[in-house]
Amino acid sequence: MDKTAEFVKLWTQYHRDVERYVFSMHPRSSDVKEIVQEVSVRLWEKWESYDQERPFLPWAMRFAFLQVLKWRQSKARDRLVFSDDLLDQINATNDYEEPLMEARRKALSSCLEKLDSDDRRLVEMRYGRHGAIKEEASKTGVKMHKLYYALERIRIQLLNCIELKLQRSGLTDV
Repeated sequence: MDKTAEFVKLWTQYHRDVERYVFSMHPRSSDVKEIVQEVSVRLWEKWESYDQERPFLPWAMRFAFLQVLKWRQSKARDRLVFSDDLLDQINATNDYEEPLMEARRKALSSCLEKLDSDDRRLVEMRYGRHGAIKEEASKTGVKMHKLYYALERIRIQLLNCIELKLQRSGLTDV
């Protein structure tokens, strides 16, 4: 695979994780998109120096952390800027939690594959597009509250599956 395709593949895979990380450190969602865009530009600029033997996500998170700091400095007069100490705490917590979160994402992916097609479709509708559950209720004639009860049942099933997988792999959620 050429280097450009490899970058696009990895960035597409981990973009949302980086976005969530930035959002955990920055209070304004309107700014998060801009910060993440800058992160993607910086990653691409440094792509030639990326060591393919190392995991991509921690590398990208480091760029995101630095970009949040840079953004913070540029907005220093704004009252809604987190302190350096708080940002360091959030970053340290993320570094500590990331292996567990990655294990949880993998377990979730595996557990989603185990769902029957109707349940998986319902989950995809709920988390894929705003308003899809209401549209589904109108289209099928099934009451919305029944679809939400089904989603709650599926969430519990997924949570139990994830916890079991983490226990089997020796990881805990605490």
